[in-house]
Amino acid sequence: MALSMDEQRMLAEIERRLAAEDPGLATRLSSFRRPGPAAGLRSTRGKIIGSLCTIVLLAVIGLTVYAMMPFRGQGSRTPTGPRQSTTSQPVVSQLRQTQASTPAGG
Repeated sequence: MALSMDEQRMLAEIERRLAAEDPGLATRLSSFRRPGPAAGLRSTRGKIIGSLCTIVLLAVIGLTVYAMMPFRGQGSRTPTGPRQSTTSQPVVSQLRQTQASTPAGG
């Protein structure tokens, strides 16, 4: 709602009197009108720049995790000797049992 010309004139007169009587208070009150540093983030340009920075940060984190994947399997392994397959042991023992139970001649 716009002010009428009389109301604008009265408001300007009140501002002049305040500035004359208490300049410190007038300075503090006039600082409310100035946009602060956060006002730049509320603009369209600030939102676009903030979004791009967020996307770049997420991409860097993703690439770092992807680059570190090959090192994930190289933890603290201690060599314990030759690896033996655990699945071949029952097969070998079954083969020996069948050979032992089969008659030699036949």
